[in-house]
Amino acid sequence: MNLLAVADHVDPLVYSQSIKERFESIDCILGAGDLEISYYEYIVSCLNKPLYFVFGNHNLKTLRFFRPTADAAPSSEWINRETHGFGSICIDGRVVRDKKRKLLLAGLGGCRKYNRGDHQFTEFQMFMRIMRLIPRLGFNRIFRGRWLDILLTHAAPAGIHDREDPCHHGFESFLWFMRWFKPRYLIHGHVHLYDINAPRVSVYNDTTIINAYNHIVFDLEKGMSENPFIESQADSDFSRAKQKAWIHSIKSVINPEAGQLLSFHDVKSLLKPDREKYLGMKTVPIENITGSEDRYQDFNRHFFPRKEHLRQRWMSIDRAYLSDINLPPIKLLKLGDMYFVRDGNHRVSVALTQGVYAIDAEVIELSSEITVKKNATRNDILKAVLAYERRSILEQTELDRIIPVEMIEFTAPGRWHEILNHIEGHKYFINMGSEKEIPFEDAARSWYNNLYTPIIELIREERLLTRFPRRTEADLYIWIIKHWHSLKEKYGPEYPLDKAASEFSAAHGKGFFSRWGKIIKKLFGI
Repeated sequence: MNLLAVADHVDPLVYSQSIKERFESIDCILGAGDLEISYYEYIVSCLNKPLYFVFGNHNLKTLRFFRPTADAAPSSEWINRETHGFGSICIDGRVVRDKKRKLLLAGLGGCRKYNRGDHQFTEFQMFMRIMRLIPRLGFNRIFRGRWLDILLTHAAPAGIHDREDPCHHGFESFLWFMRWFKPRYLIHGHVHLYDINAPRVSVYNDTTIINAYNHIVFDLEKGMSENPFIESQADSDFSRAKQKAWIHSIKSVINPEAGQLLSFHDVKSLLKPDREKYLGMKTVPIENITGSEDRYQDFNRHFFPRKEHLRQRWMSIDRAYLSDINLPPIKLLKLGDMYFVRDGNHRVSVALTQGVYAIDAEVIELSSEITVKKNATRNDILKAVLAYERRSILEQTELDRIIPVEMIEFTAPGRWHEILNHIEGHKYFINMGSEKEIPFEDAARSWYNNLYTPIIELIREERLLTRFPRRTEADLYIWIIKHWHSLKEKYGPEYPLDKAASEFSAAHGKGFFSRWGKIIKKLFGI
C-alpha cells in the first residue's frame, strides 16, 4: 500500500497539474499539519483517495469547525464537516479505521507550548490526550490483533528529528507511546528540512519515524521510497546535462580553453592576492561563477558534468531541488569579478541546469591589484598579469626611457622582474672593477647592448623561434641565461656566455635537427 504524506509547505510537485501522473499509485494520503484545508481538498479531488489529517500550530482558521477548543470532544458540527464539508478526515485526538484498506490510524496534532497560541500543549497535556486514546487502542488490540498501524502527529518525538528551541522541541510522551503501543510508523511534520543531509527517517524500537515535510511517498510494507517521477526526472536531468557538456566540448575543439572551468589555484598563482576579507552571505549571479577550487576537471565552463561518476551525487542534489528542499548555501571565493566554488560544485551545476539565475553563497574575497572581468579566460588573466607586471616595472624604473622595450614581450609571468634582476646583476658585475658605482641607467644600456642584444641576434640567426611556437625572443633569452647559469655551476663561474648560447642553439636549433638527419641517413642508407 502506497501512502503520500504531506506537511508544512504547499509542495509544487503535489499542487500541480501533473499530480495524477506523479501519484497515480497512491492509495491513501496523510496530512501532518500546518496546511490549509483547501490544499487537502485539491489533493483529494485530484487523486480521489481518502485523506486523514491533524492540525499543526499554524493555519488554524478551520480548527473551530472540528473542535470548539483544543481539548474538547468532537461535536455534531465537526462530524458533519468531516464527511461533507472538506472531503478529508480529521483524526486529531482520535483513533480511526479505514475498513477498505484495513488501516488503523491515530492522530495527535499540535506542538509544544511556547506561547499562548492555539493548539499548543505541555508535556502533561499531550500525555492526557494519549490517555484518551487507550480505550480504542485496546479495542484494536483485542479484536484486530494490533494496537495501531500509523500514529500521525505534527510535532516530532523528543530527541528524534526535533530541535532545541521551545517551539520545535519534541514530546517525551510520544516515545512512551511507541514503546507501549508499537505503531509501525510515526509520521510527523513541523520540523522543516533545509538541509539535504538532515535526517528524514529514523527508527525507535519497532517504529519507523518519518518527517513528512513537503511530501514523502512510502510503502506501508516496504517503508519509504523515492517518488518515481522525481527519480526518473533527476536521472533524465543528469543525462541531459552530461550531453550538453559533450556538445560544448565539440564546439570548443578549436579553442579548448574556452570550454574549461578555471582552476582557482592556477588563477591565484597568477594574480597573487595579498588580502582576504569575509563578505558573509550574498546572493551571487550564477553566470559570475567561472571556476572551482578543486573540481575544475569534473565540470565544463558552463558547470555541466563531464564524468559519469558524478551521477549519484548530482542526482541527489537534483532530487532535493525537485522536492523543493532548501539546500545550505554554497561557499565561494571571489577574485576580482570572478567567483570560484570552494564547496557546492554539484549545487551550482544543478542550479544552472534548472535555469536558476542566482544562488545564496558564503563569500570570501581575495584582493589583488590586478582587475579581471567575470568572463575572462585563463589567457585573458595571463595577459592582464603580464600587462600589469610590465607597467609596474616601467613605472618603477622608467626603463622605457632608457632602452627600446617595445620588442621585449613575455608569455609567462615574473619575467620582467627577472629582467630587472639581470640588470642589477650586470650592474654589480661592472662595479666590481670600478671605484665609482655606475648609475642604473648606464647599467641598463650596457646590459641591453652587451648581453640582451647579442643573444637576440643569435636567436634570430638560428631561427630558434620556429622551434618554440607561441614563444617570444625575450622568453628564449631568459631560457638561455638560465642555461648559462646552470653551466657555470657545473663548469665554474668563468664559463663564457657565448659558448652557453651556442650550446643552447645546438641543442634546440640546427644542431638538434642535424642529429636527427644523421639518424635518418643511417636508417635508410642515404
